[in-house]
Amino acid sequence: MPVQETQIKHSDSLSSDSQISYVPPKDVGLVWKQIEPLLLKPLEIDGFAYMPKDIFDSLLKKKMQLWISWNVKTNVVEAAIVTEIIDYPRLRSCRYFLAGGTNMKSWFNPIKEQIEQWAKLNKCQRIELVGRKGWVKWLKDYKQKHIILMKELSNE
Repeated sequence: MPVQETQIKHSDSLSSDSQISYVPPKDVGLVWKQIEPLLLKPLEIDGFAYMPKDIFDSLLKKKMQLWISWNVKTNVVEAAIVTEIIDYPRLRSCRYFLAGGTNMKSWFNPIKEQIEQWAKLNKCQRIELVGRKGWVKWLKDYKQKHIILMKELSNE
């Protein structure tokens, strides 16, 4: 099922200086120089299973979606979240894939609300996140269903 590029209403409820927005694929290149540094830490934590170019290409190919908190006074992206739609055999889910930025208290709830609204428009039955344990405190209305354990295999 294709993903709609439905533009939802921008949120400026967090402060008069910030705006939450979905970034259409055609506009990703305009903000990428500000986005890439925000995503490096979460990519590093994951052991660079993806590189920034992989994320950029997936955004352009509409395989992933980019959400930002934009400070309109300073003209700076203060946060970025990357989502992806996962089509399981029996349901569709929107997954929080990457997140990075500063001042999370001011933008997280408004961006979460926009992503949830967008996911519903794209016929998702749920939202999921695979991430660090600290996400539990930010997503109080979510249930922890699984844990992920990893072991790096050597080439020996």
